[in-house]
Amino acid sequence: MERERVYRVVVAHNLVSAIECVEVPAPSGVSRENLESTLQLASNFRAQGCIDGEYLFTSIHQAKDFAMVALDFVKKLTEKSEQGLAAHNFYSEPDWRNPSAGGQQKVQH
Repeated sequence: MERERVYRVVVAHNLVSAIECVEVPAPSGVSRENLESTLQLASNFRAQGCIDGEYLFTSIHQAKDFAMVALDFVKKLTEKSEQGLAAHNFYSEPDWRNPSAGGQQKVQH
């Protein structure tokens, strides 16, 4: 069986943890466009509340560009959360929940 060399961006716990060169069976159905993978990233976030996953690309440049997009996505979520927390009025509402976390939060008492 023929194999194809691709670049895998690994995202774990919403952080880009690796960009690796791997071989997969050809034809692999690897994303040829960053737009496809960016849409997959957004879909993962909507469905799971995180962007964790393995994203495959045909070039190291696409993989690096996507990794930067993923990091920027998390940065924007963090900035939005920080702004919401800073603006929250704890006198009128003592509890704060991060809206970016959706229903993923479990409160332990």
